[in-house]
Amino acid sequence: MVIRNLIAYKLSTWFPIMPVVPRMPADRESFRRHRNSRLYRSLGRLLRAYNRRLVDDLHARGFEDYSPAFPVLLSNLDVSGSHIGTLARRAGVTRQAAGQLLAQIERCGYVELKASPHDTRATMVRFTARGRRMLAVVMELIEAIDKEWAALIGEKAFEQAQHALFKVAEGADPGGALEEQS
Repeated sequence: MVIRNLIAYKLSTWFPIMPVVPRMPADRESFRRHRNSRLYRSLGRLLRAYNRRLVDDLHARGFEDYSPAFPVLLSNLDVSGSHIGTLARRAGVTRQAAGQLLAQIERCGYVELKASPHDTRATMVRFTARGRRMLAVVMELIEAIDKEWAALIGEKAFEQAQHALFKVAEGADPGGALEEQS
């Protein structure tokens, strides 16, 4: 039995099955600092802040019914329209979830859903006139938010950060899953 344990030990040190997992910081504050320093966490925090700001500013501009849930789909909708399946893939949600949220967005008057002219089984989503007005305001707000955030670290550093993140995104998800698929 001792020899078997010794052999097992030697084999496990020569051929590790489990990769070495970094240690988690022991205390709560160290763990929070570590977690907040990771790219995933930083991107999530920025996206939340960006969306919160967009929603608040859209409400102030008269789009009071605009929900914080809407950007996940509307930010992926092509100006010329997209199939529901394409929107779902781009947003990382199921078709059913996309369909439910789109029904709510449609009730608010931002989009219209119609049968695809090329595939009767597919549904196309397009911005309405109200949706295009909202989109124009969003583009204006994005410029203002970017300008404000650039002031936090300097315009050049902000542009470099945007460029670097774009390159990472292109490497991880070439084209941004923006190709139209039914």
